[in-house]
Amino acid sequence: MTMTTYNKVERAVKDAMRLLDRYDVQCETTPDELVKWFEADTPFEDISLDEVLKSTLTVVHELVEIDEVKRMGLRIAKDTILRNLEKVDDAHLRAAAVELSIAQKQQNFDYIEDRIPDIEKWSVDPTVTSKNKKEYRKLLAQAKNALADR
Repeated sequence: MTMTTYNKVERAVKDAMRLLDRYDVQCETTPDELVKWFEADTPFEDISLDEVLKSTLTVVHELVEIDEVKRMGLRIAKDTILRNLEKVDDAHLRAAAVELSIAQKQQNFDYIEDRIPDIEKWSVDPTVTSKNKKEYRKLLAQAKNALADR
């Protein structure tokens, strides 16, 4: 990774942490952990780090997800995701809820609208537990309600 890219990561993490602080969300993820997270093996097609850095809310999602994984006692490593799919999805669900809550508070309806196809996909994903599918469906309903209420 080039220094320029790492500087972008640092800046994006700083901006996302400021946003999390503004909404009283505790998070202790570092730029190094974010980079390491994107070096981990995953069984599904995933968004790239460069794509994540384009949106502060997407960075928020990733930081909260990593923080949740660490709170579960997992170490960020190459095989963390593959070896802990259910726990990582639990962390992903929490991250999605935080990200959408902040988007709604900011009245960022374009962002919420852009995320709906992802939430729909998560709510029917065969690798997701039935409990989490139900929670994703709740998030989907919240997102659609937010758009209807604008």
